[in-house]
Amino acid sequence: MADKDYSQLTAATSAGDTDLVAIYPVGGPLKKLTFATFVSQVVASLGSTFLTTANNLSDLASASSARANLGLGTAAQLASSALFQVANNFSEVSNAATARTNIGAAASASPVFTGGITQSGSSKFTPQALAALAIDFSAADVQTKSISVDSTFTFSNLTAGKAQSVSLFLTISGGAKPIWPAGVKFGGGTDFSAALGNGSHELRLATPDGSTVIASVVNRAYV
Repeated sequence: MADKDYSQLTAATSAGDTDLVAIYPVGGPLKKLTFATFVSQVVASLGSTFLTTANNLSDLASASSARANLGLGTAAQLASSALFQVANNFSEVSNAATARTNIGAAASASPVFTGGITQSGSSKFTPQALAALAIDFSAADVQTKSISVDSTFTFSNLTAGKAQSVSLFLTISGGAKPIWPAGVKFGGGTDFSAALGNGSHELRLATPDGSTVIASVVNRAYV
C-alpha cells in the first residue's frame, strides 16, 4: 500500500506487513514501525488478556471455570468410549438384561404389550399363498393353496419343544386329494383328505411340541 496521509485513510484501506505505522510515544519524537511488528507487539502485550485461535483454548486460565460458565456438566470430560455411539446400536451395553431392567423393558422372549398394536407391512398375520407345496411353520400363520391334482404337502421349520400352528385355506378342484407327510395325526383318528372333495376348506395344522403334527378340518366346503 502506498504511503497515505491520515486524510486519505478509509475503512476499506487494508494494511500489509511491510507498511509503516506512525507511532508518537509520550514526549515524542514521532516514530514509525512496520505493520507486522506493530501486530506482534500488540499480540505480545495482550496475549494474556485475549484468546488466540492457534492455541485451541489452551490459554484459558481455568478450564473448569470455563465449563461452568458454559453450563457444561461432568459429561464434557468423559472419553468417547464412556458414551453410546449411534453406529454401535447399543452394543456398548455390558449387560443387556440389567439395562432392560433399569428402563423397565421386558426380555425379548416375554414381551408385554400395552395398548393397541398396529401392524404394517408383511408379517405372520398376512395370508401367504403357497408357491409350491411346502408349508413353512415359521412363515405366515395363515396360508392358502389351490390344487387340481393329487398333491403331496411337506412341512418345514418345525421347532423342537415349541407349539406352532398354521391355518391352511385349501381350494380343491378336479377331485384332487391332499397328501400329508408320514406321521401326521388326524382329528378323530381318520385321514379326512379323500372325503374333502371340491370346494374351499379351512384346515388346521398344529404341533404341541414341534414334532407331532395334528391335522383337522375347521370348515369344510364353506361358501
